[in-house]
Amino acid sequence: MEDTREHKEQAKIERVFRLISLLKGRRRTVPQLASAINTSPRSLYRYLKLLEKLGYLLDCDEQNRYWIFEAETSKVVFTVEETALLRPLLASLKNTSPLLASIERKIYLTSELIPLAEELLDRRKGMMVTKLNQAIQERRQVNLLRYHSPHSNSTTDRLVEPLSFTDDFATLNAYEVKSKIIKSFKVNRIDEVELLDSLQVNDEPIPETDLFGWTGETPVLVELHLAPTAYHLLIEEFPAARPFTERRYEASSPFTYQFRAEIRDFTGVGRFILGLHKHIRVVQPQGLKEYLNDIVAGMRY
Repeated sequence: MEDTREHKEQAKIERVFRLISLLKGRRRTVPQLASAINTSPRSLYRYLKLLEKLGYLLDCDEQNRYWIFEAETSKVVFTVEETALLRPLLASLKNTSPLLASIERKIYLTSELIPLAEELLDRRKGMMVTKLNQAIQERRQVNLLRYHSPHSNSTTDRLVEPLSFTDDFATLNAYEVKSKIIKSFKVNRIDEVELLDSLQVNDEPIPETDLFGWTGETPVLVELHLAPTAYHLLIEEFPAARPFTERRYEASSPFTYQFRAEIRDFTGVGRFILGLHKHIRVVQPQGLKEYLNDIVAGMRY
């Protein structure tokens, strides 16, 4: 029963991606589109509404033919394969490179990964990233509408001054006006971005972030030994960590990979370790071990 439900959901996703591809080509009527993706006209209209909700600009002519409207300046430059090749190379660069953010933005916003992303909702994420990037360039304030914080289990609007993005635009570093401190905000926890006319007032320098998106005054060298499960999840969730990992050749050890990098705060790397504690061995520093032990000791269920 579960396999049948999963198969149906997969078929729906495949239809949506196929529909996007068709709409980016020549104009087609609803019956033509429905036939092409093997669904009913009624279901086709639901798919069209879904695409509009996700941010695609649909147009329709007098013959009731639909297509995705794209300005000439928004034509893609990089293919999925080209982008997949470039991203790991960029991840190996230091975050302090002044050109890195600019190059990443151009690749992210001019590739097929926006309309045909790994996740369908990346189209909406791309629109928010565009607004946030505009705020960074023009030094304007924004409202992060209905931002969900799992730490406080609350959903509130946050008035912030965007400063920079971490790898792959997953996290925004921004100065929060209310608390007067620089914080990290997960883009996928933002419901909507409101770009304001008010200019940024904070003049503090942008702090450096570590591979996990956290800031701190003094970097600390962290060494972890990883089982294959932890290794693959690490480079999947934090692509910039790949250059800091390598194979280990220790007989009979389940920890076949090593991670060595400077970390500015134990919070980010600590969360990753605790979520995969059976697949990770902390080698150093002692301070990280004590930090993790304190968290585990305080757990009550």
